[in-house]
Amino acid sequence: MKRRDYFLLFVLGLVFNSAIAWFQRAPGYMDADYYYAGGVRLFQGHGFTENYLWNYLDNPQSLPHPSHGYWFPLASILAAGGMMLLGNDSFAAGRLGFLLVAALVPPVSAALAFSFTKQRNLAFASGFLAVFCGYHAPFLPTTDNFGIFMLLGALFFLLFPRTGKVAPFLMGLVAGLMNLARSDGILWLAIGGGGLFLRWLKERKPFVSAFLSPALLFTLGYAIVMGPWMARNLSIWGTPLTPAGSRVLWMTRYDETFAWPPDRVNYQNWRAAGWDAAIQARLEALTLNIVNSIAAQGVVLLAVFAPIGLWVLRTDLRARLAALAWLILFIVLTFIFPFAGSRGSFFHAAAALQPVWWAAAPVAVEFLVSKARQRGRFTPEAFGIFRFALVAFMGMLTLALLYISLIEKDWNEFQSVYQRAEQILVENGAQSSDVVIVANAPGYFAVNRRPAIIVPDEDLETTRRLARQFGARFLILEKTYYTDPMIPVYQNPHNQPGLVYLGEFDEVRLFRIEP
Repeated sequence: MKRRDYFLLFVLGLVFNSAIAWFQRAPGYMDADYYYAGGVRLFQGHGFTENYLWNYLDNPQSLPHPSHGYWFPLASILAAGGMMLLGNDSFAAGRLGFLLVAALVPPVSAALAFSFTKQRNLAFASGFLAVFCGYHAPFLPTTDNFGIFMLLGALFFLLFPRTGKVAPFLMGLVAGLMNLARSDGILWLAIGGGGLFLRWLKERKPFVSAFLSPALLFTLGYAIVMGPWMARNLSIWGTPLTPAGSRVLWMTRYDETFAWPPDRVNYQNWRAAGWDAAIQARLEALTLNIVNSIAAQGVVLLAVFAPIGLWVLRTDLRARLAALAWLILFIVLTFIFPFAGSRGSFFHAAAALQPVWWAAAPVAVEFLVSKARQRGRFTPEAFGIFRFALVAFMGMLTLALLYISLIEKDWNEFQSVYQRAEQILVENGAQSSDVVIVANAPGYFAVNRRPAIIVPDEDLETTRRLARQFGARFLILEKTYYTDPMIPVYQNPHNQPGLVYLGEFDEVRLFRIEP
C-alpha cells in the first residue's frame, strides 16, 4: 500500500461521514447526548461536572455533580477539543474530532489488513468495508465511542506483532485510551497482557526479555493514561472506577439502572429475586447478543466470511487473539453484565474488533474463490468480481440502513421534541435554573442547556421526593420512554397528587411539580 492509497481512503471516509453528518443536527440518542454535553461543560470551564443525571447509581446528592461516574470521559474530551478549536459549543463543533476519527478508520483498517496479507487489493477491500460499515455507519459522525474504538482497536492489532520497547508501551497507551473511552475498555488490559503471554509461549524466547519486560512497558503505558483518571475517581468516590459499575452487577432488570436511591440495587436484592430470574436474564442476553453478533456486528455477510478469514489467518497470532477478545467480551457482557451488555454495551465494545473482521472477510472471499478455481470453476477475474460484490453489497446495505436510521426513524426526534417542550415550560413560568425530570436528561440539557435529571424507576411519591432534593419543578413523560411505576401517571395525567397537568403534544405529557 502506498501513501496515496491511504490518503484516498481517508478522503472517502471523510466525505462519506460528512454526508451522513449533514442529516444529523443533534447527537441523536442518550449516549451521544451525554458525551456531547460533557464536552459542553468542559468547554464552558466547569471541568468534569454535569448539570444533568442519566442515572443515580453513584448516589448523587445535588446538581452540579461530578461527571462520568458511569460512562467514561474520552469522547467528551474529544468533543471539547472540537469546541475549543472552533470557539463555540455547537454540535457541529463538538463532532469535528469524531469526523476526523471516522475518516481515519478506513486507512488504518486497510493498513491492518495489509499487515495480515501484504496484498494491496485485499487491503483496499478492507478499507472500503470500513467506509461502508453497515449498522455502525450512522454512529461514527456523532459524539460517541464507535469510531474511537474502531481506530484504537486497529492500532492495537497493528502494534501487537512489533517487538522492542516502544511497541508494547504504545500498545499500553492504546489500551489505556480504550479504558478512558469505556468502562469495558479495562478488558483490553487483560487482552493485551494475555496476548503478550501467548506470544511468549509461541516463540519460547527468554521470559524476562520476551514477556516480563514488554508486559511491564504495556502496563506502564496503560497506567500513564488511566492513572490520573483513577486518582480523580479515588478522590471523589473513594474507588478508582466509581461505585456505579459495581451496582450494575446486582440488577434484576434493566430499569433498575434508574433506581433512586440506588441502595436497593444490591446483592441481597439480587438473591431475593431468585436464581430463576438471574438465569432467565442471562438467557435473554445470550439470545440478544447472538443476534447482535450476526445482524449488527457481522451484518449477516461478514458473520459468514469473517470467521472463515480468521481460520485462514490462524497462523497469525492476532487472528486467534481477536477471536479470544471477542469471546471474552461476549462472556462478560452476556453473563456478568447481562442488562447493560444486551442493551448496547456489547455492540459498543465489539466495535474495537470490526477492523479485524474487515481484514478477514476479503481473505475468506479470496480463499473460497481459490478453492472453487481448484475445482475448475470461475476464471481468474473471479477474485476481483467477488471482492467488488462484497463491497458493493455492504455499500447498498449501508445506504439502506442509513435511510432507515436518519430519515424513517428521524434521527433528530429528541431535538425537535425537547425544543417544543422547552417552549411550553417557559410559557408556564420556567426559570433558567429550574430542573426538569425527563427521559433523556443529557439530551434535554444538550438541546436547551437546562438542568435535567432522568425519570426514575420509582412511583410518583418517590419521584416527588427526588424532585425536592434536586429542585426539579417540571416532569415530562414521553410515550414508551418512562419506567413501569410511572405508567399510571402517564395514562391518567389529571388529578395526580402534587402534579399540575400542563397539556401534551405528540403523546408527550408535561407537568408542573408542586412543592
